[in-house]
Amino acid sequence: MIKTIDIWADVVDEFFKEQKIMSNNLVIAQVTDMHIGPSNVSYRNINARQQFLDVLQEIVKEPLDLLVLSGDLAAIDGEPETYAWIRQTLLTFPCPYLVMAGNHDHVMRMKSAFDLPESDISNGMLYFSRNIKGRRLLFLDSSPYQVSKQQLEWLNEQLTESNEPVLLFIHHPPLKCGCQFMDDHHALQNIDDVWEVLDQHSHVKHIFCGHYHTEKTVTKNGKSIYLTPSTVFQIDTENYHFSIDHIKPGWRIIEWKGTQVHSKVEYSEKIIEE
Repeated sequence: MIKTIDIWADVVDEFFKEQKIMSNNLVIAQVTDMHIGPSNVSYRNINARQQFLDVLQEIVKEPLDLLVLSGDLAAIDGEPETYAWIRQTLLTFPCPYLVMAGNHDHVMRMKSAFDLPESDISNGMLYFSRNIKGRRLLFLDSSPYQVSKQQLEWLNEQLTESNEPVLLFIHHPPLKCGCQFMDDHHALQNIDDVWEVLDQHSHVKHIFCGHYHTEKTVTKNGKSIYLTPSTVFQIDTENYHFSIDHIKPGWRIIEWKGTQVHSKVEYSEKIIEE
């Protein structure tokens, strides 16, 4: 049975009694690849909804400024019931959240379900920028396994108009990551095009991704690409065939303090199998 979410207020009140939050810090939770179905049915024999709820119970203990759901919110193909359930679940979550599209999502259904701004969507693609606590964040849409030319032109314009530090979020990592199955079968299809833009802008140093269902950091040309684990299961990075490594739900906490960006991956020990 799914547990209710009437826990936010008590957890937050208890936590913040002991916390002093520095106003110049930006703290982000990245949660990704939830693969939540249209009903409370298991996904690969895992209760995806309950594992997502368990992750929320953990990250709410952090002094968050923002929650980023970085793609593959839905199990298969952007089920409207999934988006409705996620929105209802997050109604009382104590910080703002943003949604991104992954290859299992449907942008226009997301727009309807989450009441997304018109300005965040162009030609069916969900890409946008935000300025939070004076920090600049950019979000791309790689849901069709590519970052379109239109988006890359926009990204170049955004990065050219200011050389201030920026965090970039994209569902697919923009390079091969040494993860055998995902690199061979599910990698971004226009990696070279993306790097043609990224290499022009040295102030992009931190890129946060999902999709690969694993925890890993890869560096290229002075940029760190962070792979954040799924809330459902993690994929064996050394197997050429699909193989689940483990089913501990994971997430990433990102802290931007001054000129320094640090992040950590955590896992919940609660595992809901069916």
